[in-house]
Amino acid sequence: MKNYVELSAIQMEELKKSILKTLLYYDIFAHPLRPEEIYAFLPRNSISLDVVKQYLGELSRSEGTPFGEKDGYYYIKPAVENISGRLRKEEYSKKMWKRAQLVTHLIKRFPFVRAVMITGSLSKNSSDGSSDLDFMVITKSGRLWISRTMLMLFKKLFLFNSYKYFCINYFVTEESLEIEDKNIFSATEVATVKFMYNSELLAKFLESNNWIRSYFPNYVLCDPMLHAPGCRINNSTSIFQRILELPFTGWIGNRLNSMLMKNTIKHWNRRYAHVPEAERNHMFRSTPGVSKTHPGNMQKRILGMYNQKLAGFDLH
Repeated sequence: MKNYVELSAIQMEELKKSILKTLLYYDIFAHPLRPEEIYAFLPRNSISLDVVKQYLGELSRSEGTPFGEKDGYYYIKPAVENISGRLRKEEYSKKMWKRAQLVTHLIKRFPFVRAVMITGSLSKNSSDGSSDLDFMVITKSGRLWISRTMLMLFKKLFLFNSYKYFCINYFVTEESLEIEDKNIFSATEVATVKFMYNSELLAKFLESNNWIRSYFPNYVLCDPMLHAPGCRINNSTSIFQRILELPFTGWIGNRLNSMLMKNTIKHWNRRYAHVPEAERNHMFRSTPGVSKTHPGNMQKRILGMYNQKLAGFDLH
């Protein structure tokens, strides 16, 4: 039997605020959390998981506490219905994972694709009928824009530009694995990413983004967090891919890759000329090592909503 740990009133209040900050972020997505998840994404590391579990129930039952508990899930009051909503999304996500595996088998065969990851709602096992399949792709260095262009052409020509099961909005190269944006939104996306293809690059990607520990000091990488439910990471290479890459070696590939990047930047500048340059460059980051395409600027919207929630509870 574990020993009961006595916290002071000040420590209890600090723990309560830390738990509230974590729950408020996921409340944006109507996503209640289990105790292990709260601990993993808690913005402090001075206490253990056992202590967090010990006090969660006690805190949730305290008078005036803005979060509650039901069936092992913790939520921001009064939205207890979010628990059943999360369970429905987990059930729907089972179908999406099967489709994600099929699409991964396709993406990995395109030229210069070196790894495939799932991000977004499915990476958190929280998809519903309105969700897209969001992919992040790691490419060979110096060939990102060739790989990206071929994947985008395939989507336009054969999928009628549908994003439902083929939303690839983030590309990085093998030499540009560190995510440039460092905030709770990007830290959460890195922490919840699921690798679908090429486990060798997994350790390199995570090591390059170890900065997420400054946001989630308790976060410990383990198989359930890295692997998609019911899926194994695919490591088989494609002969077909190697054949497709042959015409793009040497200076031909170098010049084409550079030209495609410049043309894409011109496209974004024309199409979003009304958007301030700094914001446009953030929404459509286009460099030799990174291609990020977020027209709705989800990161900005989520961070704005989170800051509003924190301000509402005087937690800034």
